[in-house]
Amino acid sequence: MNEKSLYLSSALCFLAGGVAGAGLSLLLAPQSGKATRQMMASRLKGGADSARGLRDRVVTRGEQAWDEAAHRVGEAASALAGGVERKGGNGNDTPSAL
Repeated sequence: MNEKSLYLSSALCFLAGGVAGAGLSLLLAPQSGKATRQMMASRLKGGADSARGLRDRVVTRGEQAWDEAAHRVGEAASALAGGVERKGGNGNDTPSAL
């Protein structure tokens, strides 16, 4: 299992545990319905904020990976273009060894 799928699996397990815990807290809550709804609204808002933060981090990391990949491809293309020399005069257009 690679690092990304391990991270994703851990994150999903964490979220599933949070949902299960929230459900149990509703079943076992010793307070009124109004207080429970207010508590759940607060927790859901916190969860939504946390999800937005995670989304922002994922998007930022994706943009960084994209930029890095584009930079590496550009470097490889430049190296390849600089390493190809054409022999002149004899009609042989074979690239030289890199």
